[in-house]
Amino acid sequence: MREEIAKNFKGIIDSTLREGLQFAKANFSLEEQIDIFNYLGKIGVDYVEVSNPVKLEIREIIKELVERKNKSSPKILAHIRNREEDIEKAIESKVDGVNILCTADPERISSLKLTPNDYLKNLEKNIILAKSQNLEIRVSAEDFFHQPFELILEIYELASNLNVERIGVPDTLGKALPWDVERGIKELRKRFRTDIEVHFHNDFGNSVSNALSALKAGANWIDTSLLGIGERTGITPLSALLVNLYNIDRDIVKKYNLKFITEAENYVAKVCNVEVPINLITNICNGFAHKAGIHLNALMNFGPHKYEPLPPNLIGNKRKLVIKSIVSGKTDEGDLLNFLRKYGED
Repeated sequence: MREEIAKNFKGIIDSTLREGLQFAKANFSLEEQIDIFNYLGKIGVDYVEVSNPVKLEIREIIKELVERKNKSSPKILAHIRNREEDIEKAIESKVDGVNILCTADPERISSLKLTPNDYLKNLEKNIILAKSQNLEIRVSAEDFFHQPFELILEIYELASNLNVERIGVPDTLGKALPWDVERGIKELRKRFRTDIEVHFHNDFGNSVSNALSALKAGANWIDTSLLGIGERTGITPLSALLVNLYNIDRDIVKKYNLKFITEAENYVAKVCNVEVPINLITNICNGFAHKAGIHLNALMNFGPHKYEPLPPNLIGNKRKLVIKSIVSGKTDEGDLLNFLRKYGED
């Protein structure tokens, strides 16, 4: 499994500035979006996905981000519909690429007063137009796990034949389980050589495990957001994905600066006026807190590695030792000082 993931993984497409904006409490100002873009640049994500520039306000924000790019900045991808006007506004925004969201839902296609064949013809024209402007292209089919597979395959086949950079697999409802993911990605990998990007919602708490299952099965790119924020319960958290990849094979994540993750996720929590979820390793209060007597005793006598999955400073967090509680046992200030002398605050 480690070898497969290391071989298949190519990078991260962070969507805090697109999917994250759909979080109910996210109302990022221009300056906050610039800050988030800079944090993502410090971490070293490969791409940053932004919202559809067809809306003037969003288009102006994207132009500001594009102007602030430098050689080390992530590439910027605009998330758009399968419409010519969206492509044209993306071109005007000077983004590096477009993520074209398609539908294989018969009801949606019918509501557009199109046949599936018409819809595919429009997609072909839009891909050709984007390519004529040297834009990178990803084509995805919304709600991959619950829509007619035959039309999804037609969408991917058209995209692949036109040499797009990636085909996208979204679990729009957040209901897929790891074995569903593995089966679906393997089926696509048998049919297509094009890179596969995956986008997992977290409604049932499986976004990280689904991302790892997808990588094992042949996917190459993972969509994330800081804190995992997004529509409803959000998507794969950037921090959780990176520390899992670090645990699998440190070489996989050597191009990323993990030490900025805690600061970045706590910044997003602050501007959204929420707490960092207690189950995220970037939570300053609880991520590396030790309170139980058996834990504290092991740390004092054997070292932090007994109850820490990785060093806190690796991701810019700090250890917290909680003593004098009903569950903390006999650990006291003297033990704490001895521990700090030996291991530091980390």
